[in-house]
Amino acid sequence: LPCAYLNTQERSPSGTPLKQFHDVRYSLKLRCPVQYFVVLGKSIFLHFRSIWDKFIKIVSGRFEMCIKSSIC
Repeated sequence: LPCAYLNTQERSPSGTPLKQFHDVRYSLKLRCPVQYFVVLGKSIFLHFRSIWDKFIKIVSGRFEMCIKSSIC
C-alpha cells in the first residue's frame, strides 16, 4: 500500500501560496503504518489461531465493559 505525500510548499502561477493541507498530509502519513499493521496483524493472527481467539476475547470484554458503563 503506497504512502502519499502532499507538497504544501508549492506556489500557484500567480505567485500566491497554495492552500496548506497540513492535516491531510499528516493523516495520510499516519494511515500508511496503520494499514501495514492491519495487514500484517491479520496474517499473524490467522496463522496462530489461539492468539486470534485470545485477542477477540480481550477486545470483546473491553467493549462489553464500555457498553455497561455507559448504560449505567
